[in-house]
Amino acid sequence: MKQEFGELEAMQTEHEADRTTSITMSRAIVQACELTGDVLQRMMVLLDGPQLFPDRVRENLDLSGGLIMAEVLTLELGRQMGRQRAHDAVYEARRPRSPSHPFREMLALDPDLSAGLTPSQMETLLDPARYTGLCRELAERGAAQARAIAFAIELRLA
Repeated sequence: MKQEFGELEAMQTEHEADRTTSITMSRAIVQACELTGDVLQRMMVLLDGPQLFPDRVRENLDLSGGLIMAEVLTLELGRQMGRQRAHDAVYEARRPRSPSHPFREMLALDPDLSAGLTPSQMETLLDPARYTGLCRELAERGAAQARAIAFAIELRLA
């Protein structure tokens, strides 16, 4: 029994002297700390406050020629001509005949669509600033979740 105990002690001593494991662990810990620091730095930049460029946002929204507003247009036209007929007409207008005919122009070419709305009404319906759908509710829900998560993290760090 004493001999087996002595062999175990010798194995333990040899293992401790090997240091390969401790060197590997040290390197892993250093890398984990560096990566954690990098992630935290990037999060600080993100959370410092996103920059919004309203002119650029509007420019991006206008790239579709009003197509982004097809939903609200369909809803309004559905009140006038029936849901299915409005859906079919707007769907057909979504397929431009050429790149030089964006959605807005295709709408004007369709007599069913242009008869139900004045040009002014059409422009109002195609303005993304006037109809945001559920964006506000989704943003408020997301902000509430973010606050709850931040609070939970703060409690854990305290």
